[in-house]
Amino acid sequence: MQYIKSLFEDEIYYFEVDDQRVAYRQIVIAEGQSKVSIAPDFMLAEKEVDFEPDEQIGLIEFEIIWESAISSYRKQWDYYKQQYLPGDSVTGILRMFYPQGCLIQLNEHVYAIADTTTLPEQMNGQPIGVGLTVTGIVSGYDEQNLWVQLDQCTIYS
Repeated sequence: MQYIKSLFEDEIYYFEVDDQRVAYRQIVIAEGQSKVSIAPDFMLAEKEVDFEPDEQIGLIEFEIIWESAISSYRKQWDYYKQQYLPGDSVTGILRMFYPQGCLIQLNEHVYAIADTTTLPEQMNGQPIGVGLTVTGIVSGYDEQNLWVQLDQCTIYS
């Protein structure tokens, strides 16, 4: 992964991108406020991130900014993840696709991630898309993105 800090007008953008310049995490700081690529903001570049070599930063600098940006969500995350224990069967609504997988909304405050490659590409001849119901087994937690991790997923229309 590569880490980027880019200035645009009065905003500072931080990105974690892969070798194809696809963003996995993003922070936008404007007027002292941070918006991130996880709930509730879901700010993530949908196209390749272009950057200059001098805009690259180190992992540690990125992680410090990331942790600061999501710190206000940690207490809520710690509370809600106790309701989704490993081995539990859960149901939610597929809300979006990210490079990490598909994001499934379990309740108003909690999202889960499931590996897209383990899901069927089509259902009833239609591509899998947002709005479908997904059932899966809690396998752990993505503490970096504050997501419940799901395995053994099944999709329903």
